[in-house]
Amino acid sequence: MKKILSSLLVLLIVSCNWIEDDVDSCPYGFWLKLHYTYNILDVEAAPEYLKDVSVLIYDTDGNYVTQIDVPEYKLKEDNCRVKIEGIPEGDYQFVVWSGMSNSQYAVSGDRTTIGDFRLSLAEQDSAYSAQLPDLYHGYLSDIHYKDEYAIHDVYMTKNTNQLACMIVPVSQQVEIDADDYTMRIVSANDTFDAWNNIVSTDAVTYESFIKDTVVINDPDYGELHGMKFNVSTLKLSEQVDCRLILEKKSTGQKVFNVSLPEYIGMIGSLYTKYGRELTVQEYLDRQDFYTVIFFLSEDLEQLIQLQVNSWRLRANNHLKL
Repeated sequence: MKKILSSLLVLLIVSCNWIEDDVDSCPYGFWLKLHYTYNILDVEAAPEYLKDVSVLIYDTDGNYVTQIDVPEYKLKEDNCRVKIEGIPEGDYQFVVWSGMSNSQYAVSGDRTTIGDFRLSLAEQDSAYSAQLPDLYHGYLSDIHYKDEYAIHDVYMTKNTNQLACMIVPVSQQVEIDADDYTMRIVSANDTFDAWNNIVSTDAVTYESFIKDTVVINDPDYGELHGMKFNVSTLKLSEQVDCRLILEKKSTGQKVFNVSLPEYIGMIGSLYTKYGRELTVQEYLDRQDFYTVIFFLSEDLEQLIQLQVNSWRLRANNHLKL
């Protein structure tokens, strides 16, 4: 009998220690485990990039139940898990945001029903000229909650993009003054619903928050002088027009006014995942930082080459911008 009791005690100890990296020595509670693998490298990056988290909980009819806010230190402490507690047993929808609590964003809709929820830029009346704080979204539906141990995975999508855009004439004799030019992104993409759909009604302008001159040592053209603009924008979509505009301040002339998703999406098919090509939208969703170089003619009127990140595309017949 003593041998049996000893064996049971050993088994109990092992069963409580098999998951030492969990939130406690024994598993307990109902948890949402947050992941950020939907990136261009297809790696788990949630511990590095997810900061504060807000979980809005709705019942199956879409009625608001409660909100749980988790600061960054607690999220790190719990290994990118959010504990759900204090709600009745039943079926729920979970809307998860990381970055929503930043003052640059605001809930602009009525959160009492899931269909009316809106998250947007806090300031919409003027051009936005700062680097956007990171914003991520995740969603789970038809999840049964009861007060017992369970873990449900939530996969996050990033909603913010950074663009470093360089304008470079392909002539060693041409230098341009960055102060005489402005670059902006114009798109109706600053408002999201609970399912992360873009539901903006009006276009917003994102202006450059960094502007400078650059020197590029190009293998084809030698040392070239140009200008660089850093611009932030929210989610890029094939279905929502998003214009990248370069304008000469002294004359008001637009050097170019192009579709940003179209231009950077041209290299989406060059990336693969498990042997298949990425769609343009998947590339736009996974990539979050773009270095785009426009190699232009001396008069800045013709596109010679376009480089997006490490990929260079040559324009046929020097396409007009």
